[in-house]
Amino acid sequence: MALNDIKKQMHSISKTAQITNAMQLISTTKYNRISDHAKNYQIYSEQIRQAVIRLVQSVSDIHLLSTESFLEADMIQSHDLLIQRPIQKKAILVITSSQGLAGNYNSSIIKTLEQTLANSHPDDIHIIGIGHPAIQFAKKNGYSLLLEREQVSSYPDFVEVQLFIRQIVKMFREGVFDELDILYNHAVNVMQIDTLQELLLPLDPKQLIPHDETMVPQSEYLVEPDWQTVLDRLLPLYVESQIYGAIIAAKSAEYSSRMQAMRQATDNANELIEDLNQEYHHERQKRITNEIIEIINGANAQG
Repeated sequence: MALNDIKKQMHSISKTAQITNAMQLISTTKYNRISDHAKNYQIYSEQIRQAVIRLVQSVSDIHLLSTESFLEADMIQSHDLLIQRPIQKKAILVITSSQGLAGNYNSSIIKTLEQTLANSHPDDIHIIGIGHPAIQFAKKNGYSLLLEREQVSSYPDFVEVQLFIRQIVKMFREGVFDELDILYNHAVNVMQIDTLQELLLPLDPKQLIPHDETMVPQSEYLVEPDWQTVLDRLLPLYVESQIYGAIIAAKSAEYSSRMQAMRQATDNANELIEDLNQEYHHERQKRITNEIIEIINGANAQG
């Protein structure tokens, strides 16, 4: 390869490395910002769950029931977000990203989705898709696409996705589907991303049982207008918080995946530049050596 060609190639790859490094820095900033938001929102979501638990425990004490027996009673089992219906239609909320350059972020989701649906008939499954890959998968494979959203913003707030989330809950309550799974990527930390599939609806009544003594109310609560009305408000809030929390977690995982992909791309570019640099010096030394040999041969011929 000519020296000028090597230099041009090195220059081009160097420019690419600068771009991928810049994208890595941007993704790092976005990851730090939204992961902080995700942690704070998790606190809010947990507070809602604890409010439901304390309400259930308080009413259990009033009625001289244990929490477990209260959860088994008709007054809680009949709630439309808790009732177990025969599974005729199942829905899966799939969260992907419409933006690329994020490594295997989307492919891991689609692979898990394919495994989940391997033994299912398209007529038995509804897809609720966030992101182009999820939407395209449903359309390409003949699955019913109940709801779709091409993308969410870099830092989605609840208001942005509120209508979308409430439509999902509304469809479950109206019997459009009998069970809802949610499939998304979750960033355990900046280096580890797990693909999670969780049952969201109907809610598991056991989630409303206190896991430790700190969550058991130490005094009786005064509930107005009544516990059933308050529970009717709190349970949908809890479900909505779970869906929104998954959307934020998926965004955190997306930025983490893109950050890793761009770091790897930058490292690969730098390695390639180093290899080309060695090749350049090798060719340059080879050319100098040949020129010296030619001079010596010319001098000998004249002598």
